[in-house]
Amino acid sequence: MSDANGPTVRRRRLGGELRRLRERAQLDQADAATELECSTSKISRSEKGLGLLKAMEMDRLLNLYGVTDSDERAKLHAIRRAASESGWWEQDQYEEVLPSGLGVYGGLEYDARQVQAWELGLVPGLVQTPDYARALFTGSSDVDRLVDVRMKRQARLTDGANPLELWAVIDEFALRRPIGGRDVMREQIAALAAAAERPNITIQVYPVDKAYHPGLRGSFTILDFGHSDPQIGYVDSPAGNSFLERAKQVHALTHTFDRLKAGALDIPESAALLNSLAAKE
Repeated sequence: MSDANGPTVRRRRLGGELRRLRERAQLDQADAATELECSTSKISRSEKGLGLLKAMEMDRLLNLYGVTDSDERAKLHAIRRAASESGWWEQDQYEEVLPSGLGVYGGLEYDARQVQAWELGLVPGLVQTPDYARALFTGSSDVDRLVDVRMKRQARLTDGANPLELWAVIDEFALRRPIGGRDVMREQIAALAAAAERPNITIQVYPVDKAYHPGLRGSFTILDFGHSDPQIGYVDSPAGNSFLERAKQVHALTHTFDRLKAGALDIPESAALLNSLAAKE
């Protein structure tokens, strides 16, 4: 499977290169902002991949940073042009309904090679059925578009040329919580069992009979983009969402996820439980 190369990762890659060049020139963000006659927040956003500079602005920064090699400049401009493409999550119909930060997450997930997800209270969004998702969004004025976002995200799992790999560990309580009622849950659990049969999807269930486990503090996701880009952790909470990029932070999540995988039912046992629960609902 090839490394991620979508617009979101390209922007982050370009931002990382601009930050590296600025630091190599021993300049700070205020120096860059002075050169462009803009705020330091604009420089910060561009270096984080949250904003994209115009071609002329980038040329001015490359001049400031002492980048004279024509091949290096051409390569950076090629990345900038590719990064200017828009993903489906940036279309107005979706941007209007996505909570703050989830547009960025949607782009990262689209570009990812693999997603590892620990879910404490709900079925992971990448494998939710439309009716299950609809039940979660009851009360919203944009239910249809929010459900459509879920389905758009799931399309990456069935991309024939480059399907997203998903490894999900789900707390058993999430499977016993009757979101949407018995019929909705029966369909959802059956869909999980069917998804687990796909070669790019692995589902494990963490059993309820274990009194304590390392995932009780909350759900999280780890996004992997291949060898050329570092992993990113994502944590969603009522207080907001956080992207974790420092190596120490991501290592803590991967260590926790490894412990959850080790403590969960193995893959055949998880499949047997899913089939049993689907039959009982």
